[in-house]
Amino acid sequence: MHKIRLRVWHTRSSLRRHSAARRLPLDAFPLVALSLSVRQKSYVCQYFAGTDDLKPEDNSSLFDPRVVREGLLQRNEGEDARCLTCNHRCLIQDGKRGLCGTRIGVNGRVTTLCYGNISSISNNPIEKKPFFHFAPGTMALTVGSWGCNATCLFCQNYEISKRKPTPDISRYMSPEEFVDRALLQGSEGTSISLNEAATLMLEWNIEVFKLAHERGLYNSIVTNGYMTDDAVDLMADAGLDAANVDIKGCAEAVQRICGLHIEHVWDCIAHMKKMGVHVELTTLVVPGLSDDEDCLRQIASRIVSDFGPDMPWHVNRFFPYYRYKKPKTPIEVLLKARDLGRRSGLHYVYIGNALQQGLEDTICPRCGNLCYNRYGLHSTNTGSDAQGRCARCGLDLGIVTWSRDRKHAFN
Repeated sequence: MHKIRLRVWHTRSSLRRHSAARRLPLDAFPLVALSLSVRQKSYVCQYFAGTDDLKPEDNSSLFDPRVVREGLLQRNEGEDARCLTCNHRCLIQDGKRGLCGTRIGVNGRVTTLCYGNISSISNNPIEKKPFFHFAPGTMALTVGSWGCNATCLFCQNYEISKRKPTPDISRYMSPEEFVDRALLQGSEGTSISLNEAATLMLEWNIEVFKLAHERGLYNSIVTNGYMTDDAVDLMADAGLDAANVDIKGCAEAVQRICGLHIEHVWDCIAHMKKMGVHVELTTLVVPGLSDDEDCLRQIASRIVSDFGPDMPWHVNRFFPYYRYKKPKTPIEVLLKARDLGRRSGLHYVYIGNALQQGLEDTICPRCGNLCYNRYGLHSTNTGSDAQGRCARCGLDLGIVTWSRDRKHAFN
């Protein structure tokens, strides 16, 4: 009788190095499996089955099955499938991923690896997103996932946005658990944010939004605005209340540095407004991308012409992150951006990431009353009524209010 020396092979590559593994009788495999982790068992099973052609991270069968779902927005094109979640509209082959890294081809279908696959969670003031004209003074339980459909070189969340989901980092949270946790932590709403999870976790988000509304919570997202109209429709119908959309700059620079066509973003904003979603806009004023006067003037003028003077515009200070190491934005450039916005006709232009008094206050454009005083993440109502109007002259400030004692009570 031959003695079989049992050994644990930790990776697929080490399995290849041990050709003797192929000579193990199949009835010995259960004995080997006793000493293997779930992930190692998967590798061994694939090796014996002859399905060793996929990298572990690109094999959906190795993921927690709860984070793997068929994508809602797609169409078949021959043996491949086209993802219709964002405006890259990637054509994805079996075993290959789209640009975002979160959607993979499985049996001719687009499959998400990010259904409830949570990388980060925290309870934040809604002003952090930033939202200044939506549910001021409330808290939103915020989550992010993995990957991104933009290629920005200055991402402050690069630890998760530049990392595609893999089996070893997958952490599942159900929509029910997330909403329960929001209520337990005293949140008034939800926010899908951090790494473009607003788009990439579409299938999970719509389930969260439905549950959140049923339990009296609002729903918000922070997004680069590259989702398709169909994705917006699904989220709006499920209960999306507010979106903060990045206007990263003007056409050439945004395409060169971020890999996005800015017109798709403007179209997305228009569709959100059409669907009744409250929208605020943010421009991170990045040296070499969005800091020149002509570009800032173009953005401000476009906001006024397309959406009117009351849409809030946040111009935020850049700090060097990831691979973009230019110096932080000078305060003078931010003040110039605010002045350009005001001269273009915008009523509400806010300077963020600067931590100076008076840069984030809401001033009534009619009578000059200080309606909200803000510093950092602290917001104080100093002159606005419960309907979001100026307490002095009655002007509608475009502030959407929310009250804990009324279920989903918005303007």
